[in-house]
Amino acid sequence: MCLQLVTALAAVAGAACSLLAEGSGAAAVSGILPFTAGGFIYLGTVSVIPEILRNSGAGPALLQLLALLAGVAMMLLIAHYE
Repeated sequence: MCLQLVTALAAVAGAACSLLAEGSGAAAVSGILPFTAGGFIYLGTVSVIPEILRNSGAGPALLQLLALLAGVAMMLLIAHYE
């Protein structure tokens, strides 16, 4: 229960930081975007890939891994053209 409280407080702190950084412009975005994208990629590779490989055959696992890579590619395209 205490860890859930810490998680909730971290979410509130993150929201407060984003509100404070709202007017700081491109410098804040260039620092926050790679950190956020890296977090999503880390979660995808550490928690999703082992689950995919454990519970499906080779064909569905390959399709799901390709979909994960397509998501990473979309994040890169959005970051490049934004």
